[in-house]
Amino acid sequence: MVELTEDQLELFRATNYGVVATLGPDAAPQTTIVWVHEEDGRPVFNTTNKRAKGQNLKRDGRLSILVWKQDDPYRYVAVDGVAELEQDVDTKHMHAMSRKYTGKDWHTPVDRLIVRVTPQRVYDYNDD
Repeated sequence: MVELTEDQLELFRATNYGVVATLGPDAAPQTTIVWVHEEDGRPVFNTTNKRAKGQNLKRDGRLSILVWKQDDPYRYVAVDGVAELEQDVDTKHMHAMSRKYTGKDWHTPVDRLIVRVTPQRVYDYNDD
């Protein structure tokens, strides 16, 4: 596992959006904008079992996640890694993510999947 720096982790902790790329059944990339966070030095997001990224990650755990600073898109970090999947049985994780971005609980917390990324490669860009 590659360790992210505090500056890199702060991009995941703040209310910034991320883009996740997973591999479809034909190995074509599939991208989605996601809410992101950080736990124990690892990027984390939430999806459903039925969505393409959930299905893709069950089949092939490799992914890339890029998060950019909301007010400066030229400040970003991209993390290539492997997903660790866990059912969000009590939906606490999804509600926490929703409160971070919207200030309230998620309206339909059904069939949620927590995705924790183990970083294998990190690319950091800062145009300052």
